Amino acid sequence: MTGAALEVRGVSKRFGSLDVARNVQLSLEEGARCALIGPNGAGKTTLVNLISGRLAPTAGEIWMSGRNVTAMPEAARVKAGIGRTFQITNLFRRLTVEENLALAVAEQLGAAGRLWPDRRARASIDGRVAGMLAMLRLTDHAGRRVELLPYGVQRIVELALALALAPKILLLDEPAAGVPRADVGIIFEAIEQLPTSMAVLLIEHDIDVVFRFATRVVVLVAGEVLAEGSPREISEHPQVRALYLGDARHE
Repeated sequence: MTGAALEVRGVSKRFGSLDVARNVQLSLEEGARCALIGPNGAGKTTLVNLISGRLAPTAGEIWMSGRNVTAMPEAARVKAGIGRTFQITNLFRRLTVEENLALAVAEQLGAAGRLWPDRRARASIDGRVAGMLAMLRLTDHAGRRVELLPYGVQRIVELALALALAPKILLLDEPAAGVPRADVGIIFEAIEQLPTSMAVLLIEHDIDVVFRFATRVVVLVAGEVLAEGSPREISEHPQVRALYLGDARHE
């Protein structure tokens, strides 16, 4: 397992007397496309917060590419290669799309603290921003302030912002949450264009989307891993079918 992009080793999290994660084991190889599913309150977002460093585990360890990052702060984990989106958009709403992305790219390149980046740095920033705008079909929105965009487009901008930091591991927490049904396809078309070397962990409630996206599915219930396997194996798992399809009586 030492070659894994991400390893969650026996991670638990307790708030007072409440266990929200219990001895969770999870491994993502480079290029993995893994979905994390489970009922509301299962601890999915808590687990993402533990992986990203927003929360510290009560027990267990988080490893990235063979390096123990359990004690590493959230900002340092971003620099080490973890990117994420949130259930609610987390953007600079008064800035334009292009300005949001330029700030993120400048941070990733180490140029964020310079009042006037040199010409080479500026060209690199502009080139990266233009590439992401094109990949995610945001070029027509580049000069618009985020607060003026439809919510579905804002979600795509947040995905672009996460990608601007050039992550090795991308954590997507319900990227289509609150998005009109007509725009959901655009978001997942963008996700399908992600670099094949990037490991992606997706939290999503729509099982059809999960099975379209993932090659591996992890089911979390009450803070514990109930099942793990291919989409087909998970779809045939009796307890998972009871949770999502309500047909355990037929088993």
